[in-house]
Amino acid sequence: FSVGQRVVAANSAPCGVCYYCRREQENLCEDLLFNNGAYAEYIRIPERIVNKNMYEVPEHVSYQDAALVEPLACVLRGLEECGVRAGDTVAVIGLGPIGMMFVRLAKAVYNARVIAIGRRPTQLDRAARMGADQMVINSEGADIVEPVRGMTGGRGADVVIEAVGLPELWQLAIQLLRRGGVVNFFGGCPSDTHVSLDTNLLHYSELTCKASFHHSPALIRKALDIISRGFVTAKDFVNRVEPLTNLLEVMKHLMSHNGHLKTAIIP
Repeated sequence: FSVGQRVVAANSAPCGVCYYCRREQENLCEDLLFNNGAYAEYIRIPERIVNKNMYEVPEHVSYQDAALVEPLACVLRGLEECGVRAGDTVAVIGLGPIGMMFVRLAKAVYNARVIAIGRRPTQLDRAARMGADQMVINSEGADIVEPVRGMTGGRGADVVIEAVGLPELWQLAIQLLRRGGVVNFFGGCPSDTHVSLDTNLLHYSELTCKASFHHSPALIRKALDIISRGFVTAKDFVNRVEPLTNLLEVMKHLMSHNGHLKTAIIP
């Protein structure tokens, strides 16, 4: 690297030598080095991250585009863990920024058929623009299982992604699967949360339950390549731009409002 070079640094780097790293599970590294707190004009990147997980940004990729590599890499891990193949039906529960990334990647990169499930018509409209093939509104008391089964020949989805983090939606995700299907509980529930699942359904329908955490250097590189090729751009996910001086107001606004995507903070 050289002075003046445009780069993007991930927020972590694995050690490369521990039990998990040797088994290609770098996201679970026993000495995973994090570097959080980038709301500043300058930030010091630890040497390990520079060596293992920092990359030059292609000339045609903007800083806002490059800033999406970390969440995008996490979403990529979720899809890879589920073994999504072209033609699979992927149902995505939750249409916030992460859910929208699942919709976009499942359709544009994996060539899957996508069913988007959200609470607001505006979210469903946005999901359609992201490439979702069919939409289901999850209003209070609505039946979600039958519409999804009706869209899948009565079987259910091949893969279900829960991208909210609510126990009742973890339970719903299981009900939306076909026999032999895979669910990814991507949305983390609050600490000490316990979820009851239908063990009869899990066993006799041979369902696979997955959960995915974080990313790896290989997935960061793949995410940057996907952005470089134009499959994902900031204009799809960034709907506000604010200066660093407005950070506190931005955080207060995000905590009190739902339905927003990403806000770009410009130093």
